[in-house]
Amino acid sequence: MKRVLSIDGGGIRGILPAVILSNIEKRAQILQNNNKIRVADLFDLISGTSTGGILTSLYLTPGEDNRPKYSASEIIDLYKELGPILFHRSFIKKLSSLGGLRSSRYSNQALIEFSYKTFGDKYISEAIKDCLITSYDISSRKALLFSKYSQKKYENMAQYKIADIAIATASAPGYFSPYRLYAKDGGARTLIDGGVYANNPAACALVECFKIWPESSLKDINILSIGTGKVIKPYYYNKAKNFGFLKWALPILDIMISSAAETVDFQISQIFKAFNTPNNYYRIEPPILDADLRIDNASNKNIERLINAANNYIDHNGSIIDNITLSLFDLK
Repeated sequence: MKRVLSIDGGGIRGILPAVILSNIEKRAQILQNNNKIRVADLFDLISGTSTGGILTSLYLTPGEDNRPKYSASEIIDLYKELGPILFHRSFIKKLSSLGGLRSSRYSNQALIEFSYKTFGDKYISEAIKDCLITSYDISSRKALLFSKYSQKKYENMAQYKIADIAIATASAPGYFSPYRLYAKDGGARTLIDGGVYANNPAACALVECFKIWPESSLKDINILSIGTGKVIKPYYYNKAKNFGFLKWALPILDIMISSAAETVDFQISQIFKAFNTPNNYYRIEPPILDADLRIDNASNKNIERLINAANNYIDHNGSIIDNITLSLFDLK
């Protein structure tokens, strides 16, 4: 059985899957009586978009002993510490960008510094397991999927630093500027957030499975897909009919993120059902509760609310998470 983890995009709301995966990691450690177990040990392929791409990079970046550099709980601490830095605007930035109307809302510099400090000079070929991280090339107008499979196939043409990949996948239009990065062979790309086409990368991950393991069938693949918070916010006609460009900015982002993720979830679940393997796919989408739906609200208060929302989901779905953890060891 090939086990796949897929993590949605969603900015600071990546705290939600980070907390849930930390809980799964702890359950796995208890189950195996081994506190060295890491998320990377539980899956054969990890896929992510935007904040999910950053999480993927964090889970798969090797340390000095070629083991995962960070535990899942350490990754939560990184988000808590660095989220407010990444989504901080100086007075000068607010003024020069006209609040995000004239240029990107945030400076790329904090994201770049975070990535190189966190991932160092490691290349994607050094990732602990197979991976798939999404981005979009605005010069060639094509999706770019970073993966170990592609690097093996195309060598230096697809050999990128993990730090650059993390920056590229998270360069959400309007929030950060497009990112110019270079492959090891010198080839240049101008990239933005992969969420513009695959905010839920589960379908991309499924396709990658058949590229990596061409002899596999659906019954050989187990996918755990985790979202960044279910938001049920209605937009009523009486207000929406008067929305202009600016008033649509936040609602349309919310609608696009949630509807695209739901569509992929429906498609994947139907595929597994059609092949009589419905239990090989599971989607976790915790309610966001009273946390802010905005992907850039990285205040300490909102981060705590996101953590509480994740823990609330865990508390009310313990048996489901137990079953998921057991399935990772073929014990279900």
